[in-house]
Amino acid sequence: MIYVDDRAGSKELQPLFPPGSASLTHLEYGDFMFTGYYDDGDIVIGVERKRIGDFINSMCTGRLAGHQLIGMQNSYHYTYLVVEGEFRANPKTGILEVNTWSGWYSYKAGKRQFMARDIWAFMNTLEVVCGVHCYHCTYPTDTVYYLMALHHWWRKEYADHKGHLQPHTGSNRVQLSKPSLVRRVASQFDGIGWDRAKGIDNQFSSVSEFVAADFSELLEVNGIGKGLASSIVEQRGGK
Repeated sequence: MIYVDDRAGSKELQPLFPPGSASLTHLEYGDFMFTGYYDDGDIVIGVERKRIGDFINSMCTGRLAGHQLIGMQNSYHYTYLVVEGEFRANPKTGILEVNTWSGWYSYKAGKRQFMARDIWAFMNTLEVVCGVHCYHCTYPTDTVYYLMALHHWWRKEYADHKGHLQPHTGSNRVQLSKPSLVRRVASQFDGIGWDRAKGIDNQFSSVSEFVAADFSELLEVNGIGKGLASSIVEQRGGK
């Protein structure tokens, strides 16, 4: 269940969710909240929604970084910020422009004009320095689908998120999370694969220990039976 704050700025999105998937409530901080799974137990995720005008105003006054996000980070394990609206950098000047029914126009807060880089730089500061995950959605429906995607991801068991662990088999080997040498070596054996290689990594502390392991020691690895253990011994012998 995704919980939606019952105040203006949040509650109007509740009807856009599929029936039974979102419920109105009062949140002290943030516009949306739901629970998820982490490697050491359940956690709480909070999401703040800012339409582009409100985002810029709260950026200028310090209300976002100096109050709202502090409260959110004290209330939730993970904090997200969704900046909503159709905006861009002017193709020639880089000035921030927003789109309305009458077309694109330069956005101003009072007399102050902004460059699009000001917005992106501030969002990057929140991500890198403050640990707030920032995302841009163009329309309210995009925000709803993004929230549903987040909720789906966090409701999955943490250990089941393996997309970033798959080794690239092309000429340029790139991984987001570098695995151990034991796992990388073990995964090259026929019949082992990436998941069984993790079991070998858990069982043996070094490549030399894995290479020296006898038949019975290999059988102690979860997922390795007699046939595969024999195959590993043969492959290590160059057969």
